[in-house]
Amino acid sequence: MLRNYLLIAYRNIVKHKLFTFINIFGLALSMTVCMMVINSTVKDLSYDHFHPHPERTYRMLTELRNPQGDRFRMASSPLPLEQAVAAENNIAAAVARIYPALKGKAAVNEKELYVNGAFTSPAFFRVFGFTLARGNAATALQQPNSVILSHEMAQRFFGSANPVGKVLSMGALGNYQVTGVLSPRVHRSHIDFDAYASDATIAQLEKSNVLKEALQQWGSYMDAYTYVLLQPQVKPAVLEAFLAQVARGLYKDPSQGTISFPLQELGSITPSWDDTYNNLGSGATWGKMMAAIGVGLIVLISACFNYTNLSIARSLTRAREVGIRKVSGATRLQVFRQYILEAVLTSMLALGVAVVLLRLIRQANLFNQEADSYPPPVSLWQMGLLLLAFSLFTGLLAGSLPAWILSAFKPAQVLKSMPSYRLFGRMNLRKGLIIFQLSLSLLITITLFTMYRQFAFMATADPGFRADNILTIDLQGHPPNLLKQELTALSGVQAAAATSGNFGRFRGSRMALAASRADKPQQFSYYDADAAFIPMLGLQLAAGENFLPQQHSAQLLLNEAAALALGFKSAPDAVGRMVWLNDSVQAPIRGVLKDFHYENMGVRIAPLVFRSTGEGYGLVNLQVSTGNRAQFMRQVAAAWQKLYPGAPVKASWLKESLYEDQMHWGDISFLGYLAAMTIVIAAMGLLALVIYTNWLRKKEIGVRKVMGADVKSLVLLLSRGFLSLVVISGCIALPIGYLAGRLFLQNFALRVDFGLGSILACFGVLLAIAMLTIVSQTWRAANANPVESLKND
Repeated sequence: MLRNYLLIAYRNIVKHKLFTFINIFGLALSMTVCMMVINSTVKDLSYDHFHPHPERTYRMLTELRNPQGDRFRMASSPLPLEQAVAAENNIAAAVARIYPALKGKAAVNEKELYVNGAFTSPAFFRVFGFTLARGNAATALQQPNSVILSHEMAQRFFGSANPVGKVLSMGALGNYQVTGVLSPRVHRSHIDFDAYASDATIAQLEKSNVLKEALQQWGSYMDAYTYVLLQPQVKPAVLEAFLAQVARGLYKDPSQGTISFPLQELGSITPSWDDTYNNLGSGATWGKMMAAIGVGLIVLISACFNYTNLSIARSLTRAREVGIRKVSGATRLQVFRQYILEAVLTSMLALGVAVVLLRLIRQANLFNQEADSYPPPVSLWQMGLLLLAFSLFTGLLAGSLPAWILSAFKPAQVLKSMPSYRLFGRMNLRKGLIIFQLSLSLLITITLFTMYRQFAFMATADPGFRADNILTIDLQGHPPNLLKQELTALSGVQAAAATSGNFGRFRGSRMALAASRADKPQQFSYYDADAAFIPMLGLQLAAGENFLPQQHSAQLLLNEAAALALGFKSAPDAVGRMVWLNDSVQAPIRGVLKDFHYENMGVRIAPLVFRSTGEGYGLVNLQVSTGNRAQFMRQVAAAWQKLYPGAPVKASWLKESLYEDQMHWGDISFLGYLAAMTIVIAAMGLLALVIYTNWLRKKEIGVRKVMGADVKSLVLLLSRGFLSLVVISGCIALPIGYLAGRLFLQNFALRVDFGLGSILACFGVLLAIAMLTIVSQTWRAANANPVESLKND
């Protein structure tokens, strides 16, 4: 029986090549999106499953409420919380604190690399499931100035040699002896640092003013992350009661606000339901995952609608086959199985095409996806089974309704006159499916158009600084002066400047400033820059002067927003004032710069500080006047190799980098793929409906032609009803798309105009594609020979 089903399915797939192509291609397009969603969902669900006791491990959060009742929930917590909880050893089996303050350039011999590290306690290996490839986990973090390196960082510094016992120099942060190396990453975790140093080092760094005082400060709730492993028989409620008692001792007057330390299970951190600030890592949330799964399902269901429409359209040619099989003794269940098997086979073929499409998309990096250094979360055979189950689900979803309807054909009726046998009455359900598909495609097209216009505006508008002909070179941990001296000797170089970072998406640091010691310090974004940076970028002074060159003491330049935030009445009023960097260090304000968009045009201009201390530089910018960029880049590479042989130069043109960064090509390309796919799927569904309707009306068309109707009038008659479906779709999608576009643009401080013309342009594109689809079939039906349509009816 199964062999029979397979043989019939194969013959029908091969015989009806056009319908087979439409079904397979439509399903394959939607499957590529679903497979991307499946892959990302599997990855997001694979975080933090390797720890020894996840059911007893919790992260302690911080929740602040101000007197107005506003709530601020943060993933971080004060540094003293670790000691307070660890003292309750009848509650906590182990407490580990992660303090991400070990950041900066690290040097071994002549090799310098940037290290993103954290201080942590010896209990780190009791709470978490990380293991050491080299070193002893019980003693590796016991002594001050000891450090454990990640496997990747150890390889970058020492290659295949054993680094244990070697010394890592981190400038002002001190020298650290390597006491261990983590095993290679095989599991995903929201905790991911290059190095972990003993937190016994923190006290001496605070004493020497290298780190701010936070170890005993309960107000340091933005700085560290605290995790607790409960004793085996202790319930979380016991720890919650203790934390509530601690919190009550911090804010004794509720009118001034409250603080609390809620618990978060380790397994619920990534993905998370909690809306928390200052998160560690970049894991997904359940909201984003559900949105991605929803988009995948909507696209898949839209493609399955097509299969339903096309299968029913094909039933007009297969009705007599069903009738004969039933007359010969076939039951409805057997006919149903036949159609289901065909749907599943089509789905599996579509899965094969989707795998090829997805591979091509990844090779072309169509969506600007970043490489994942972790091993796959599931094995190849597990992913194969998952995709096979997905293919089976798709086949059942697409084939169940047509199989149920077609297996219900009455033999006498379909053998007598199939063209007069109408499904779904007046086809209201099928028309509803087409309207849904068209509305969905129009809505995605409007969203894509809105995003493209906004991002194009942000990428091309004048931000208030100059980016033309500026080449950015990554110092890769090397000092800037020697490289600047070498590069300024090149032909075409007008100026060279050192900076900690470039404008665009802000990746800099934040510093605390106060106009007087009595004022509460405010956090400001800042860049380290030398005196040549300001004129190179064309930044205009509202008052004061540029940095003094060759000065190693701190000098500051503020933008106008920062001057106002510090309480100065005007830009000239701020010039020459001394501001406090901490309780004991002051720095002069050399000048105030006119405001400019240092992030992007969609973000309001925030307070910004430039600092010149001769430290913190990560980039060298060159102002260039040359027509042959390729030749100039070769000269730069040669100069770099002369100074640092063996290390490749990392350079890019600032204007092009800003454009790529602000255009969000990954989001645009993915949404463009979604829009094109939904339009194609909707056009295929419309095509199926036109074919089906024309087949039902072929006798009417033949009679009208015999009575003298011309082709033009027949095309108009046959197309009118379908065009009304497009208009109804527009009436549904246009107002929704307009509201969605408006809501999207509300996220940007400066935005493009978005009105009736924008959404009508999108509707015009959909209307043109729909008309091409409709007219191509109605023209064919109108030109058919009436003799053929009438002789055997």
